[in-house]
Parts: sequence; C-alpha cells; structure tokens
Amino acid sequence: MQDQPPTRKEFNELKEQVKRIEQRTEPITIPRIELDPGGIQNRLDNHAEILREISHKQDEQEEHLTLIYTDVGHMKADVGMLKGEMAGARADILQLKESQADFRDALKNTATKDDISRLETDITSIKATQEQILQLLQQKPSE
Repeated sequence: MQDQPPTRKEFNELKEQVKRIEQRTEPITIPRIELDPGGIQNRLDNHAEILREISHKQDEQEEHLTLIYTDVGHMKADVGMLKGEMAGARADILQLKESQADFRDALKNTATKDDISRLETDITSIKATQEQILQLLQQKPSE
C-alpha cells in the first residue's frame, strides 16, 4: 500500500486536531536573565563578613555567659555560707534578748535612786531619834 493523500474529511479532522492542540498550549516567554558575577560575588562576600561578625559576637556572648554561670555558682556557695552565718547570728541575738530579760528582772529588784533617797531620809530620822533618846538618858539622874 502506498501512501495516499488524506481525504478531505481526514484533512479537516487533522486540521481540527491541530487547532485544539494550539489552543491548549501557548508559547512561554522567558525573560532574559542577566547575571552580574561581580555583583553576586560582592554580595556573597558581604554576607560572609556579616556571618563572621555574628559568629564573633556569639563567641563573646558565650564567654560572658560562661562567666555569669561561674559567678552564679560562686554566689550560690556564698549564699549558703551566709545562711549558716545568719542562723548563728539569730542564735546570738536570741541569747542577747534572754540576757537583757535577766538584767531587766535584776534591775527590778535593785533599789533606785529614789529608794536610796528615802532610805537616807529614814536613816537621818532614826539617827535624830537615837540622839534624842541618848540625850534623855543622859539627863536622867541615876537612881
């Protein structure tokens, strides 16, 4: 069988198929992309420098954080020691309060300046009475 040209009907069918295919696909236009290798390299270099700076800052912050953790550890030990010392100070204060209470009680039983002044007055009065009695005894004739 030799290749025979298509009939008119076949030709129209093929034509119709081509139209449908053309309607489904449209040409895609790709914008031209121009690359500036020098500009890209500069941007990459800038980003690399920024990353180095960030890394350096992170190293510094890590050192500071290590120092802070070390200081906190020392402070915890100091706080523990201070707590122990405060317990001792509280015991000393309690002992002082008890001693003060004892002294207060002793002072209540001790004569005051007013008490001594009254006693002096009483003693002076007793002395005067004794002198009067002695004088009276001396005036009486012996029997």
